[in-house]
Amino acid sequence: MRRYNQFEDLVVTDFEVDEWPHPRHNHNHFEIVFIAKGCGRHLLNDIDFHYKKGDLFLLGPDDEHEFKVKQTTRFIYFKFTKLYFNAHADLPQPGEWNKDVDHLLNYPERKTGSLLKIKEDKIMVHQLMEMLVAEYESSRLLNKRVVFQIFSIVMLILKRNSHACSSIAVQKSSARGMAQELIEYIELHIYDPAKLTLKSMSDHFNYSSNYMGMLFKEKVGTSLREYVNDFRLQLIKQRLSHGTVALKQIASEFGFVDESHLYKFIKKNNLR
Repeated sequence: MRRYNQFEDLVVTDFEVDEWPHPRHNHNHFEIVFIAKGCGRHLLNDIDFHYKKGDLFLLGPDDEHEFKVKQTTRFIYFKFTKLYFNAHADLPQPGEWNKDVDHLLNYPERKTGSLLKIKEDKIMVHQLMEMLVAEYESSRLLNKRVVFQIFSIVMLILKRNSHACSSIAVQKSSARGMAQELIEYIELHIYDPAKLTLKSMSDHFNYSSNYMGMLFKEKVGTSLREYVNDFRLQLIKQRLSHGTVALKQIASEFGFVDESHLYKFIKKNNLR
């Protein structure tokens, strides 16, 4: 399998093809792929699903994928590294962008289809992606900052779509199952340790602490502490492997007291 390496913090490409020119591959960066035209199949991590105009996919460095074009397709690619966040001094908190990317990468819908579900948002994102390409290719004053602002709006729209789908899922919780509800709660609050205690989860789901502990073990197959630790380790490992984020920033994002606390957590769990 081929691996593509990108050394720039941002690359935007806009192209139209009748046949996908790349073999199955992964890469060292993140990609937002918008389908501006056409349809076909998308193979993502051994899952094959349909794509069409208006779909948007977010890919991480560990993802393996390729497209099978059925009708002439126009792809708009926004390819970025974590350095892209740090390159903007006007960011309120670069760590918040890391959290948003982590949330979307771990969002279940991403693994089987488009992150855009709301019809009106598909139209809006299409317009934004057209603006993004035009601004990226221009040499106008402040064009890099304008590109970043457009990217910020796209990310907000993706968050809105993920929350909208989660709200619909909660309404169907009886069909979906308690295990998925518990897991989604943890994914939503993984950066807030205070909300991942048995007491906090018991209050949220209206159960006693003892019953919540037994219920979690029964439905998920492991204890709450073990599941939370494993999930945090997965995210921290991803951050360390694919970014240049300092331990101090990671410690702050994940609610550790300081770098020493984070280091002890890593050492205790044998993360290298």
